[in-house]
Amino acid sequence: MKNLNKHAPYNINSGKVDLAWDRYVNCGELPKNSIRKIISDSWARCLEDGVDPSSSKTRLSVNDKTYKILLKDNAQLVEAAKPVMEHARNLLAGSGSMMILADKNGICLHVEGDRKTVEDGYDIQLAVRANWSERAAGTNAIGTVLSVGMPIQINTSEHFCEGIKSWTCTAMVIRDPGSQEIIGALDLSGLTSDFSYHTQALVVEAAGRIESRLVGIRLEEKNRLLNAAVSIFSSPTNDALMLLDNYGSLIKTNENVASNLAMRGVDLKNNGKNFIHDINNQESKMLEAEWFRNEWIEPVMEGQDQLGSMLIIPSPHSVYVGSSKDRINRRSSLDDDKKYFKDIIGSSSALKETINKAQRLASLPVPILIKGETGVGKEMFAKAIHAAGPNSKGALITLNCGGLSRDLITSELFGYVEGAFTGAIRGGKKGKIEAADGGTLFLDEIGELPLDIQANFLRVLQEGEICRLGDHQQRKVNFRILVATNRDLNHDVKEGLFRMDLFYRISVITLSIPSLRERKNDVDMLIDFFADEIAKRDGAKKKSFAPDVIKTLKSYKWPGNIRELRNIVECSVLMCQTETVSLEDLPSEFDNEANGNSEDGVFKNAISIDNNISLEDAERLIIIAAIKSKNGNITKTANHLGMAKSTLYLKLKKYGLDRKPKMLQS
Repeated sequence: MKNLNKHAPYNINSGKVDLAWDRYVNCGELPKNSIRKIISDSWARCLEDGVDPSSSKTRLSVNDKTYKILLKDNAQLVEAAKPVMEHARNLLAGSGSMMILADKNGICLHVEGDRKTVEDGYDIQLAVRANWSERAAGTNAIGTVLSVGMPIQINTSEHFCEGIKSWTCTAMVIRDPGSQEIIGALDLSGLTSDFSYHTQALVVEAAGRIESRLVGIRLEEKNRLLNAAVSIFSSPTNDALMLLDNYGSLIKTNENVASNLAMRGVDLKNNGKNFIHDINNQESKMLEAEWFRNEWIEPVMEGQDQLGSMLIIPSPHSVYVGSSKDRINRRSSLDDDKKYFKDIIGSSSALKETINKAQRLASLPVPILIKGETGVGKEMFAKAIHAAGPNSKGALITLNCGGLSRDLITSELFGYVEGAFTGAIRGGKKGKIEAADGGTLFLDEIGELPLDIQANFLRVLQEGEICRLGDHQQRKVNFRILVATNRDLNHDVKEGLFRMDLFYRISVITLSIPSLRERKNDVDMLIDFFADEIAKRDGAKKKSFAPDVIKTLKSYKWPGNIRELRNIVECSVLMCQTETVSLEDLPSEFDNEANGNSEDGVFKNAISIDNNISLEDAERLIIIAAIKSKNGNITKTANHLGMAKSTLYLKLKKYGLDRKPKMLQS
């Protein structure tokens, strides 16, 4: 057998430890300096809890029903650990070791690793559903780390139960990102004969990755909760509003909380934490206090999911009979804001829901991230939100971050002083941020903003100050920020393409605009609106669209959404020589795409799996086909492909392509 003790981070004299264990379990005495203090303390807890030292496996486990409940209760922990456990499946194959994720009570939730070692684990019940707390299994890495809260390695003879002394295990606790309470443990175990001691750093790093993912999950959950509670906070009220998440953390309050609670004898500053804890503790005496009413607590729901709770404490000066839910429902309506959204055409339920949410958000002075595919009308929503918002008296300043060079976007955003660079105009120039002072700044395609400029822009949002290029003077600015993107910024953050701190700064609230595919019932209305608009612009008689044309247009997938529909309607109207637009009047490129002869159809066989083509080659072929179908128009090509022009230019350069269709060879 290979001697692995030379690899240990500290010297373990197995014979000495075995003698100490024998004397301790039989006589209750420990020879001086025979074992580590952390082990002697654990052994003492085991004796006190009545653990059988001759046991060959854990004595406790849960049934399938309880295990399923535990998985549900620990869903976030399991989800956060998923990448780590999946990585362990491959990393530990053939290593003689296995990784275990346990909950805060030591119940094994997920096991991955070397197949033979996992099978060996069944002999001692080191498997899912088994309880490996110290009470159930004696001294072991999972149970002991949950007791001491620091990384630990338990080597062979240091285990309390005789039947598991052939194993060595290392574990680290996993803590809640908010409360820092222990919510689980990550363990790496193996048989001494084929187990390496160089594991503590690996386990600590893996547990840290799980905690980092938990932070991201919690932030996303917090954003969902804030979104769901927007309508409550946006309505005027004298009541105290306190928004809490499912973990009892206070997420947001309104300005009435401190005075309202003070009048009821509760000092939020001095005993606020206890008060919040009492609200979330069903056995608390606080819920029985004379001034408190259980009906003031309302769940905040998103579909079937409860995201948190809203505590609505009525003003002591108000006289009202009824539940807090009734109070919410009777708050002022948003009818006054509807006029600002009248230019957004459509009556589908998906669009109506989005407009209703946008109307609620408009009155809130918070950043909004508007998400949606290219051409869905993100800028129209931004204009309506600005017009209905508190900064409507100021200007709406718009900047599209896509397709601009780094230098140009810097000068456009921040402005510059005279002489800042070659070509700077006399007297300098005010940037978009300054121009938006007192109003709203709308940045479209925010995902195209270079990383270094993201850092500078974040500083502006945090400090409320801006410095022009070439200047040292800080200028105060106060504006509302709205941003839009057709990219997955969550993914970009994970890939390091977008700053996490800026992402969470600009996405306090998100508004998702439905694609035209999700609201096809609006196509008729949009066609009629565009036809009427074009007729008024040209001073001509409005043209109608034949039923088969409308049917064709409604069946189309509309990758370019409303923008593409408007272009098709305008082109068809201009080409039509009669009073009714027919199929023959539709643009030829639309006819090709609608009948499956677009680049998707042309290259369907070329990029099939059977042809064993690489992803890069497939992307190159699709870009070539898209440019050809748009006759070299880069703007239309980028819109069709759902990417920014700047991204398309980079890909053209990457693949050595020319924008002229006749120069493209596949």
